[in-house]
Amino acid sequence: MTKRPSIIGGLDLPNGAPEPEKAAPARRARPDIVHTSIYLPREVHRRLREIAFARDVKIHDVIMEGIDAALRKHGHPSVEALKIGSKPAS
Repeated sequence: MTKRPSIIGGLDLPNGAPEPEKAAPARRARPDIVHTSIYLPREVHRRLREIAFARDVKIHDVIMEGIDAALRKHGHPSVEALKIGSKPAS
């Protein structure tokens, strides 16, 4: 997806200089992490926010607890054990 052009990008600035392009922030390469998205019913998201707020954690932490429980329920190691097992030896 390309970035939309700025509506003020073509305007002349008082000193006549063009507006400088802003560089996108560099992201750290994380080969051991996979990005995924989930779709939640609005009420589920609201409840997860309540739980996270009450515990002073992020929604991500609450979701990871659920993933950990699902892994263990189906006989797999915990999220923490899998994270430790996937790290390369130093």
